[in-house]
Amino acid sequence: MDHRQHYRNAAMVVQMNTKRNKPGVKVVKSMRKSHAAIGLTWAMLLYLVCLSGTLAVFFEEFERWEQPTIPEYPDYTPDSIERATDMFLAQADTPPKTLYVVLPSTAMPRMHVSGDDTEFYLAADGTLTDPPAQGWTHFLLHLHNHLLLPETAGLLITGSLGVILCGLIVTGLLAHPSLLKDLFRFRNQRSDRLRELDLHNRLGVWGAPFYLMMGMTGAFFGLVGVLIAAGAWLWTDNDRDALIAAVYGEDIQIVTSEKKIDYRSAFANLKTAAPDAQPIYLMLQNPGQDTQYLEIAATLPGRLIYSEIYRFHPDGQLLSHQGLSDGPIGRQVAYSVYRLHFGHFGGFMSKALYAIMGTALTLLCVSGVNIWLARQKDWRLLHLLWPGFVWACPGALAMAAVAALLDFRPAPVFLITLPLLTIATGFMASAARVRQYGKLFLLGCLLSVFATHIGLYAEYSWRPSAVGINVGLLLLGLIIYGGLLSSFSRSSKKLGPARPLS
Repeated sequence: MDHRQHYRNAAMVVQMNTKRNKPGVKVVKSMRKSHAAIGLTWAMLLYLVCLSGTLAVFFEEFERWEQPTIPEYPDYTPDSIERATDMFLAQADTPPKTLYVVLPSTAMPRMHVSGDDTEFYLAADGTLTDPPAQGWTHFLLHLHNHLLLPETAGLLITGSLGVILCGLIVTGLLAHPSLLKDLFRFRNQRSDRLRELDLHNRLGVWGAPFYLMMGMTGAFFGLVGVLIAAGAWLWTDNDRDALIAAVYGEDIQIVTSEKKIDYRSAFANLKTAAPDAQPIYLMLQNPGQDTQYLEIAATLPGRLIYSEIYRFHPDGQLLSHQGLSDGPIGRQVAYSVYRLHFGHFGGFMSKALYAIMGTALTLLCVSGVNIWLARQKDWRLLHLLWPGFVWACPGALAMAAVAALLDFRPAPVFLITLPLLTIATGFMASAARVRQYGKLFLLGCLLSVFATHIGLYAEYSWRPSAVGINVGLLLLGLIIYGGLLSSFSRSSKKLGPARPLS
């Protein structure tokens, strides 16, 4: 009997080892290790890019909020465009190769003209007004696109982060064999680690298609220069201009004696040729020269492409269109990446959806590190610094906004505030205390942004150009305040009578 039992036990051990060493189990373990290693290595940069990207969805709204005194109007006339271009060229020392006129839209009911490094907003009659502020919104986009680094280096890093994000999503899915079984599992009443694990897995699974799309489009933006260089080497004998022309369409060449652009005829002919096209901006190529011509970029209903571009002779006759809407599939896809990445294709509702999913992706970055930290009991400093960094980032962004409103450069304020706040959290008593102070600091920063804007633009702060952001600041402040009250309540239950933070 003893021998039989011994053999049964031995057989069970062999069976368990066999299951443990099955190829599928090995793959899952390998994917989990890879997922953790990649995520931990790039967590801070991914969090920063995801947080700034979520805010950047509303960059048009932030631009209006930052300069609420700029005239706003829904319509324009050919005469106002002609006046704007004439005034811009008259004050320019050298005519730009391309002069841009951006038309008013629902999201940005302002018109502005630019060429080279000079830009002005326009009054409704086309006269030049103030230049756009190179303030907080500009800083936010630079942070998201380039991490405040020189353009080429920054794009390479953010593009690489897009590839890394795709790798994290794929390894995360492969490391989760019970994908469908645990789709709605959330153990909120269990340990902090299990709660974070369930949050991480649910957000990761539900949002995986969106995150993959974000990663791929982000990688395209960042690595397009590398792709063009590689493609030119492979197919066009290192002629990058030839490759770009093959993908996006070639420029046209004309010779004309016309000195003025007939904008009225151009818009009329566009309406006849493409009745559903909605113009969004104009490009006057080679202004004042005998090779000048006009391009009108226009959106098309039901299409993700950023625009189709229609070319016009100076007398207003339609010459051709660039084929962005009906050309090769690759060209159509390449010209749809922008709207896919920023969610600017379905009005405010698509922006709101992107903001929700961007917030989920940001939380995914945070929860992934939290899961790993829950197993590292001896790494006390990291338990303090990571939540410190997480809460310092939005606080530093808010401080940069205050600085920009007061006409200080936002980037230095952000770059000084973020590391100082993060390092300071390393001297606190616990991670729970770090989170409390982080929420308290962020609440104070949000109220400071609100108060500064009200103080500077009291009569404009509740106009359409600013009210959405100001109400959003107050609502976010209320949410954080509620979280603080809940945090203090839990602390008092664990530690006895509540003590002031000191």
